[in-house]
Amino acid sequence: MDRVELMKKNQQGIALIEALVAAVIVGIGFVAVYGLASTSTRVLMSSIDREKQNMLANMIYEDLLTDTVNIDKYHNMDFKSGSSGSGTHDKKRAKWFTKANKKLGSVLPSDKRKIEVVKKTKSGKDYYVVTIRMASRDGKASNHFKRVINAP
Repeated sequence: MDRVELMKKNQQGIALIEALVAAVIVGIGFVAVYGLASTSTRVLMSSIDREKQNMLANMIYEDLLTDTVNIDKYHNMDFKSGSSGSGTHDKKRAKWFTKANKKLGSVLPSDKRKIEVVKKTKSGKDYYVVTIRMASRDGKASNHFKRVINAP
């Protein structure tokens, strides 16, 4: 083998190493883009869930404002299941259960859908702190909402 042929053979080996290094760099780039896309999707889903839960909470608060006389009956109400009662609070619970299932999907084991009503008194006037706790996607999207209601 003369010197020119030997140099060509060495160059072919270097070209192969360059191609492998380029493939590794491109592979690392794809992994980074995939990780970014996964994180972006997770954040977007969380935002969508939060907005849906916020809409549900606002609907529940509006319904509670129409029934402040019976507001104590809503304490510790879990609307993960429907209600078969005939009272106003039972009908609203069934409505909230149906709306929550439409917006958030069926209830999974770690999901929460609960209302807490705490009566407080300040300067001789009663008011209620209403907390709605919701979690969807098997507990992955969890939020709670609080409002104060001045009830008679």
